[in-house]
Amino acid sequence: MTLIYVLGLFFLRIFAGADRMKSHKLLLHYIQNVYRLMGIRVFVEGELPNEPTLLMGNHRSYVDTVMIPSKIPMTYVARSESRSWPIIGWGASLLGTIWVDRKSKSSRKRTREAVKERLESGFGIIIFPEGTTHRGPDLLEYRPSMFYICAEHGFPITPIAIEYKDPNIAWVGKTMFIPHAWKHFGARTIDVKVSYGKTFRGIEGGEMLNATREWTQKEVLRLRQEWDKTLTDTA
Repeated sequence: MTLIYVLGLFFLRIFAGADRMKSHKLLLHYIQNVYRLMGIRVFVEGELPNEPTLLMGNHRSYVDTVMIPSKIPMTYVARSESRSWPIIGWGASLLGTIWVDRKSKSSRKRTREAVKERLESGFGIIIFPEGTTHRGPDLLEYRPSMFYICAEHGFPITPIAIEYKDPNIAWVGKTMFIPHAWKHFGARTIDVKVSYGKTFRGIEGGEMLNATREWTQKEVLRLRQEWDKTLTDTA
């Protein structure tokens, strides 16, 4: 199914150019089909803004990328290693994903410039500032550079908290992708709670980082407690 949608993006790029709204509609259609086929049930709290914003979320699993359907065209910031992934990497590139090599100073600079350009062009940006997946319920340290870019240019940041009913869906350590995906995609349902916080803007970069991370940490702990209570009640 993913290959079919990637081919759709490819032909859309050929015949319609880089049409953001058409690509975004195709992405939303793809996400809805992923939900249906994988039995994903998303329980949402809060509202995403209607304006371009940097969406900062905690990172649990490769499934996180389809948990944030947005009202405006979106693009992602992702590590360059994922660019070579068959099908998924191709599709992400066609959607305009910003690839960053964190070991390269010049790549990080290009990433900052690309984020600025996308936001000014009306795109929202999805980034997982922990830089890698983490089981939680605590958070890893957030990488700071994007927060200072947003503060410098007046870009808003909207924090997001993501927590799965089954914490084992987190893809961490040296676990191989295919066995992990086979196990969890085979579940009847994948339940996840997604909470959107208030948008931060107009404050210093370090303050913005701390406010975003503190809200997300408290929120994922709250969501984890709710899931644990549900699991206890049904045991």
